[in-house]
Amino acid sequence: MSDEKLDAFGWLADRSGCGHLRIMQPMDALARERGHKTAYDSRMVGSEEELPKTLVGQRVCKDGPSQLWFNIGVRKNRPRTVYELDDDLWNVDVSNHKAFNWFMNGVDDQGVVHNVHGNIARNVALSDYVTCTTEPLAELLRRFNPNVHIIPNYIPRWVLDWERPRREELCIGWGGSGTHGMDWEAEGPQIARFIKKTKTPFRLIGGTLTQAQVQLKVPVEHVSAAGWVNNPEEYWRTVDYDIGVIPLKPHIFNQSKSHLKFLENAALGIPTVASDSGPYTRAIEHGKTGFLVKRDHEWGKYLRDLVNDEAMREEIGANAKEWARTQILEDHLDEWAKVLFE
Repeated sequence: MSDEKLDAFGWLADRSGCGHLRIMQPMDALARERGHKTAYDSRMVGSEEELPKTLVGQRVCKDGPSQLWFNIGVRKNRPRTVYELDDDLWNVDVSNHKAFNWFMNGVDDQGVVHNVHGNIARNVALSDYVTCTTEPLAELLRRFNPNVHIIPNYIPRWVLDWERPRREELCIGWGGSGTHGMDWEAEGPQIARFIKKTKTPFRLIGGTLTQAQVQLKVPVEHVSAAGWVNNPEEYWRTVDYDIGVIPLKPHIFNQSKSHLKFLENAALGIPTVASDSGPYTRAIEHGKTGFLVKRDHEWGKYLRDLVNDEAMREEIGANAKEWARTQILEDHLDEWAKVLFE
């Protein structure tokens, strides 16, 4: 780093979904659009002289990093500290085995036990600002620090102009990792039943055929799987399905989630059928920008309508895309700048 202090440095917990959306993209956009001097890494800056004007910590919760966060936080001339969190880590469901073992039991991959919840509480309380994605999550965080700022997940402008690739046959699709077991267990059978009955192709992005068969219960003869994608930008360029499904179990963990999956579909002009639960209840205008499923049989009804009616697909997709134009990252940089620099 140069002698000039960074305006902001993002201390990454990951470089995939959350880190990309909540640290890397905002930092890059603030540098590109506003001229701020920003950087990010999974490693903390090396010395006190290198500390930035504002330090953002993404999901700092291991014992060692938490001690470093504390040491920086109690310095006399410390940087502005911002703690970033985008999930309810107090209510992880046991179906997400790895995350449950880490966030609920504090056991890392090497079997070492950390004081995860205690660390999060102290790190949040010590910070000048806290950022998160939704009001339900903000309500949890205000137990430890009243200065919580809700900054929703936004999407870069280029995605709205991206012409998504198309497959030869119309297909239903979903993108996600293997961490959504409880959602597919609750809502997936209705989706799988429709696919099996109508033989409509199903596209899985971010997973494998084994995942489709074992977790999603979708008949593999109707599935194509794109496999794992490394980050959101690669995912957005990969999406090539025509109708999106978003199953979501009514669960306390899901109440704090953001509407990101709907936003991604909307930005690409894809009509969505989603569970009437959590963030999708708040984001989707039923019958205009997408469809919300209240009862099991409605999965089949709305999917059948969209599969059989091209004009409906175009209209719902276009309406959703217009809504997505209000959710562009570059148009909402003031929300980040207020927390990081003002």
